[in-house]
Amino acid sequence: MDKKKIILCVAETIIVNIIIYYFFFKIQPNQDVYLQLNPHPLFLLCIVMGLRYGNYLGLISAVISSAFYIKVFLEIYDDLILLLSYLTHYKYILLFFWAAMIFGVFKDNHKTNMEKISEENQLIKDNYNQLSKTYKLTRKIQEELKKQIINSEESILYLYEIATRLETLESEEIYTETIGILSKFLRADTVSVYSYNEASGYLRLKIRMGDINTGNRSMLVEESYGFSKVVLEKQVVRWSDVKDDDFPLMSAPIIQTGKVLAIVSIEHMDFDKLSEYAFQLFKLIIEWVNKAIEQAIYVDGLRESKYIAGMKLMYYESFKERLKEEERRKKDFGMDFGLLKFKINNINLEVINERMQRFLRTVDVVSYDLDQKILYVLLPATPAEKLDIIEERILNSLDSELVQLKLNIGASVGDSTPTED
Repeated sequence: MDKKKIILCVAETIIVNIIIYYFFFKIQPNQDVYLQLNPHPLFLLCIVMGLRYGNYLGLISAVISSAFYIKVFLEIYDDLILLLSYLTHYKYILLFFWAAMIFGVFKDNHKTNMEKISEENQLIKDNYNQLSKTYKLTRKIQEELKKQIINSEESILYLYEIATRLETLESEEIYTETIGILSKFLRADTVSVYSYNEASGYLRLKIRMGDINTGNRSMLVEESYGFSKVVLEKQVVRWSDVKDDDFPLMSAPIIQTGKVLAIVSIEHMDFDKLSEYAFQLFKLIIEWVNKAIEQAIYVDGLRESKYIAGMKLMYYESFKERLKEEERRKKDFGMDFGLLKFKINNINLEVINERMQRFLRTVDVVSYDLDQKILYVLLPATPAEKLDIIEERILNSLDSELVQLKLNIGASVGDSTPTED
C-alpha cells in the first residue's frame, strides 16, 4: 500500500470529521442532532473514501469516523453500554463499515479489472508491434526474393552465368571471385578466405574483403569446435549450429580431390539478410566453387604457364588479361583492388621474385614487363588506404633497387605513361 495514500486518506477523514463535528455538534444548540442526521454525513464520507481509496483505506476511514461518532455519543449520554444496547444507537457505526467495505470492494474489483484490461491491452500492443516488425521484415525479404528472380543483375540466369564464369578462372582467381559473389548476392560486408595446412592443422588468412581488422590471421582448427566441423567433417556450418563465441555467421570448406584447401567465411552481413534462404544460397555458391576449383587446378596443370619460368612473376601480356578480370569485379561486385608500379634498376629478377613472396598473399599477382623493365603488383580485394603501407614494404624490401612510379588507373596498363616521383 502506498504510504502517501494512507496519510492522505487519514488526513481527509480527520479533517471532514472535524468539520462535521464542529457544525453539527459544537455550535448546535441541540447537540443531539449529530446522532440523528439522516443520511449521516459520515456515512456519505465512508462511501466516498471506499470509492476513492478501496476496501482497506475505506475501513480505516470508517474506524476514524466511528471513533468521532462514539466520542459525541459519550459526550451526550456518557454511557457506552447504552450505545451497544439499541440498534438505533449503533446502526450508523455498522453503516460506516458496510459502506466502506462494500464500496471499497467495488473500487478494488474495478481497479483489478482495469489493471487486467490494461495488461491485456499492453500485451495486444506488444504483439501488434512484434507482428508489425515481422510483417515489415517479411515484406523486405519478399522484395529481396523478387529482386533475385526478376532483377537482371540478380536473376537466376545471372547466377548461372556466374557459375559458368567460375569454370573459366584460374584457381587463385576463384577465391577473389567467390568473395565478390558473396558480397553481391548475400549482401555480406566482411568475407574471408583462409588457406588450410593439413600438416600443421592451422588456418591462415589468405584474403579478406571488408573490415580487415576483424578476426584472427591464423587459427588452430582443433581449438574450435565450429572450424573442426568445417575442416575435418567438411560441413557447411553457420553460427547458430555451434557454441563458439567468435565463429563466423557462415563458413564452408573449399575441397579438391577430397582434401580441404581453404575455408570461406562470411563474418558480417545485415541481420535481416541472415535467413534460411541466404544460408541455402551460400551452400549453393560454395558447391559451384568446389566444382570450379577442381577443374581450375586440373587445367592449370595442362595449360601453358603464364609465369616466367621458375618464378611467380606473370608475363606482361597475361597480366593485362588478369587486370581486366579485376576491373570487371570492380564493376560487377564493387570490389576495390590495388595496382602498384615500379621501375626496376639493376636488380636480378630472382631476387625480386624471392623477396616479393615474403609478404604478398598468394592471390596477389606480380608481373614484369621485359621491354619497359617495369614491375606491376596487383592486389585484389584491397582498399585504397592500404596501398601506401604495402608500397612502403615493397620499397623497404628491395631497398633502392626500385623507383616508385605513378599510375593512371583510369587508363589501361599498356597506355599509361610512367613518371618518376
